[in-house]
Amino acid sequence: MAPTPSAIAFDRSAGRLVAGSLGTRTLVGALDVYGALSRPLQQRGLYKACRLVGRVAWSGRTATIALGPGAQISFPASDPYWNRMLLRSYDHEPELARLLRSLAGVDYGFVDCGANIGYWSIFVASRTGGGKPVLAIEASASTYARLAANAAPHADKIETIHRAIFDRSGIEVRLNAEAHEARGIAAEGEASNGEIVISTSIDDLLDQRGWAKRRLVVKLDVEDVEREALAGMEQALRKGALVIYEDHGSDPTHALTRHIIAERGLAVHLLLDDRTVPITKADELDAYKCDRTKGYNLIALRDPKQWPEVSL
Repeated sequence: MAPTPSAIAFDRSAGRLVAGSLGTRTLVGALDVYGALSRPLQQRGLYKACRLVGRVAWSGRTATIALGPGAQISFPASDPYWNRMLLRSYDHEPELARLLRSLAGVDYGFVDCGANIGYWSIFVASRTGGGKPVLAIEASASTYARLAANAAPHADKIETIHRAIFDRSGIEVRLNAEAHEARGIAAEGEASNGEIVISTSIDDLLDQRGWAKRRLVVKLDVEDVEREALAGMEQALRKGALVIYEDHGSDPTHALTRHIIAERGLAVHLLLDDRTVPITKADELDAYKCDRTKGYNLIALRDPKQWPEVSL
């Protein structure tokens, strides 16, 4: 990494801050202590602390995170969703990283729906994730611009696409006014940020890009339109796509998982830091979803036998 003098940079593989003033190092150190001490409480309050520090001390600055050899992402240092990654005490979805590392030796294409600034796209396209080809789709124009910039050094592996994932293609959809990590297609009656984006179904996208015959891992992070996204990828599911999706802790009914099992007929497994747990009934998630502020990653697929490389 060769950050600018005003930048903040953290190497996650080495676990150390590699660029930042003395003041920045002091603030990061204090946040790190809080992150470590608050682990028994699911790091409650860490997001708010990072937001406060970001606004007061890091406004207008850029942060860069190295994910591994030749893989880095940059973002506004004031952004609390991402600036937590400057802390050794915070780990971003370790269960998902474990799954994707386990597939590093497998030949597949990665479809990153709701790619945000490209964290997982770059992880998978880099040596850390096995150098896979990636389609990275993001609906928000401002977030897409950051995604495109982060993906540019991996142009041979990552194709970025500014579209909204939906059950059908070619229609105009409005985006809601949520923060970038929760921004998606506005529901009926929901406030919009004024942005209009063209939709695409996953099957149509795969056909257009010549990916219809590839073995696929599809990550769905599409903010409450997962059902529509699944309806728009029937062909991919029939051909054995492995889907990664999120069931949020704020939903005690586990509605999305209930739909995927009961109505889609897919096999579901919960990803944990150290293992994968089969979920045959949605209510089984009661034993695991104990944090209302967290999203829980699961995988869904038509036939687990098509993915013998995954420990199911």
